Amino acid sequence: MNVLQTSALVIVCGWAIASAFLVAAYRRAGPIWIERHSLRFRLAGAERRCSGAIGEMALLAACALLLWAVDATTPEMNFIAVIARHPWWALGALVFVSAIIAAYTASAVEHPDPETRKRLRQTYAIYAPYSTLLFGGGMVLIYCIVTQFIADTETFNAAASAITDRAASAAAGGVAEAQRTVEFSYVDAMMLLARAKNQMTPVFIFAIAIFSINLLILYTPMRGLYTTNAVFLTNVSTLIAIGAVAAAGAVLYVASYNAFIVDYMAALDGLPRDIVGADAMFQRRFTDITLALEQKGSLVGFIGDMSNEWAGLTAIVGVVQAAASRLARKPEIEGSLPTIAFDAALEEAAKTPQKAAPKPVAAAPANTQRRPERGKR
Repeated sequence: MNVLQTSALVIVCGWAIASAFLVAAYRRAGPIWIERHSLRFRLAGAERRCSGAIGEMALLAACALLLWAVDATTPEMNFIAVIARHPWWALGALVFVSAIIAAYTASAVEHPDPETRKRLRQTYAIYAPYSTLLFGGGMVLIYCIVTQFIADTETFNAAASAITDRAASAAAGGVAEAQRTVEFSYVDAMMLLARAKNQMTPVFIFAIAIFSINLLILYTPMRGLYTTNAVFLTNVSTLIAIGAVAAAGAVLYVASYNAFIVDYMAALDGLPRDIVGADAMFQRRFTDITLALEQKGSLVGFIGDMSNEWAGLTAIVGVVQAAASRLARKPEIEGSLPTIAFDAALEEAAKTPQKAAPKPVAAAPANTQRRPERGKR
């Protein structure tokens, strides 16, 4: 059994244990959590609902799959190695998570009815191991991503230093040897920059999973698990995912990618001019290399190098999730759009006061009285 299979087995066992505590907590809560956290949906034209434990088990399975996917893309530090190398830190993190859950439990069991308060206390005591495994797995996930990113940065910087030193020592040989050294070092530099995108893969997978889980919460009955703050929770998790991608990209660009290009160009600029200008073809090639490195060193060039399949999928799912969050704030509209528009126009017309039309002015009656006749002279 290899490392990935062992990780999958451990994750499945953890999911099964957490699900058992979850189902037991819902059974102990009884009608209290049925009213609060049941999943409501329509089936065959009738309103239906089921236990919220099904939705939470599905979300737990999605988180477990995310942990395994990140573990598969972080070969330097899988989560089993994290616990094995740092058992005391892992125990301290477990105690920290348990303390937070205990504090939340103390505030959640407040209820005026003593029997209900007792039942809630017992429910949250059973629910606590599930929450501990869930948040503990999240902490291990973040630690694996950060540790792998640091290890990849150190590997990148070591390879970059070797390439820069080789380019700086190109002037030690003759003209032909210097040309070969510059050409091969440039090829190695381009390959190293192309591999830099692999450092972002675990972060992209993390962001894709967050966006996908948010879509499940917004547009499935799982929204009932979070009552009134589902949209707020998805917005916060979206900001966390975007912040993680932006922070990782900024560190990679400043500390590794751009720093290597600057050092490599400085090494090439240090070559004697007589070596560079000894051959017209090499001089033109040297100019092309310099211009290509300048384009690579820009922020646009960095974003272009990071645009692999994971980056594209992250962008697509992120845009869909952002649009879904915006639509989720609007109330649902029932009926056909022409009918809705016609009814809205009638309501608007009824609200607008109509001015009474002015009455026509009656014509003045003609004067029918005869003038008196003048007397004859």
